Amino acid sequence: MSKPIIMIQKLAFSILIFLLSSTVFSQNNIEVHFPGAENRVAHVWAYTDYISYNRKEISTNNINAKGEFSFKLKLNNPKPVFIQVAFFRVQLFLEPNRDYVIEIDKVDFNNEDLYPSNVIAYLAPKYKIVSPTDHELNNGIFESEEMFSAFVDSNYLALIRGQNAKFLVDSFASELDNFISDYNNKYLKDYTALQMAQLRLLSHDYSTQMVVDKYFKGKALTLNDPSLMRFFNSFWSNYIVNKAKGFSPSGLDSAINIDKSYQVLSALLSRDPLLKDKVLRELVILRNIIQMYHSDRFDKSALIDILYDISRSKLRKEHQMIAVNVRKRLQSFDRGNKVPDFEFTDIHGDKFKLSDFEGMYVYINVWNMNCADCLPEMEYTKELYEEYDDIIKFISISVDADTATMASYVKSREYNWLCAPLGENFQFLNDYNIGVLPHYILIDKEGKLEMLNAPTPSDHFSDIFLKMLNDKRGNLKVKRQY
Repeated sequence: MSKPIIMIQKLAFSILIFLLSSTVFSQNNIEVHFPGAENRVAHVWAYTDYISYNRKEISTNNINAKGEFSFKLKLNNPKPVFIQVAFFRVQLFLEPNRDYVIEIDKVDFNNEDLYPSNVIAYLAPKYKIVSPTDHELNNGIFESEEMFSAFVDSNYLALIRGQNAKFLVDSFASELDNFISDYNNKYLKDYTALQMAQLRLLSHDYSTQMVVDKYFKGKALTLNDPSLMRFFNSFWSNYIVNKAKGFSPSGLDSAINIDKSYQVLSALLSRDPLLKDKVLRELVILRNIIQMYHSDRFDKSALIDILYDISRSKLRKEHQMIAVNVRKRLQSFDRGNKVPDFEFTDIHGDKFKLSDFEGMYVYINVWNMNCADCLPEMEYTKELYEEYDDIIKFISISVDADTATMASYVKSREYNWLCAPLGENFQFLNDYNIGVLPHYILIDKEGKLEMLNAPTPSDHFSDIFLKMLNDKRGNLKVKRQY
């Protein structure tokens, strides 16, 4: 075959690949205006799935002096994404073949009252989709949610009592169909269909078997679709322990705690009329393992073994990924497991990482100057630091909005251990499951978790720490021999 013919074939193949890729994925340009967020950092992220809730960073963006930034995203289906700046974030759906201009309401980032004081939480400022405007999905979801809320508020008792419930639901469905047809958006149609299914379950118009057959059985579920998976998670919540049929509780205990086998557990659950579909059954197992893991009834190591089995299962590649993510997340909170490393910059501008302190215990607290319980604990920490700084590395991470004031306060109180602002390390809060302030964590000398919810300094930390050391040495009489 001549070279010109080969070159033409290669060119034709390249063009074909380009055309195929361009028809499947479109590159969207998203422009965001966020007044008040000037010169800050915006994180754009999404969940890989809504079983493990594993996060994936899409882009990190420096916001300019006008409060503007932009990013690009390749899409083949509507995708829910989060735009997060500090403790403020919005969730919205982005659709293929559409460029966006988004305006987020102004936020005063220096207002300490908007930052978490006792509980880690994220505020959701309002936003407006400036462009596109025609049949825009986020506006459609907002309007449909309002319709559902108004209907349920007005008819809740009638629905659960079955008083003319079918007529009420059918009438509302007709009203909703008119709204959807005017909107002309397939995703919105599917989104509202799931909400209607929940209404029909509530009004006893749908049986559980009807729901499984219509929405779950034999379906390749889109695992990063929040509306579908919210319905899935709700429907199958605690199903294996509380609702499944065809086997005894002792049979379930044996399959998990003795056999420690995914194959045995799956075979047992196949006796349930709703779980005949093996792909659906596997996803239900993944959903329920997360809940069973926190029950004393089941052996945690056995559940981890089952997750390992699913990670090698050939039923669906996405299930393998979820099994890995669920296992990592569950084990990250178990004593003796290696904890995620992190990097911070302290109040003096010096960087440090957890891995820098191997060979010492690490006692971390997360705090805020507006937290009433945090400040007294900092004083108790000062006493501990003076006694234990030779064997414990003390680290205080502040979630204050005003880091300069925090740093000045720390210096004035002579807190001479490592103190740092949270900065952009929001993944740290997620990795260490931090919800209530103050929060204390103890990590051992090998970088493994000792206590995820360690006692505060005032709650007899010193006594508990010494007992832990003595227990490890098998000598409860020794007080301070290291």
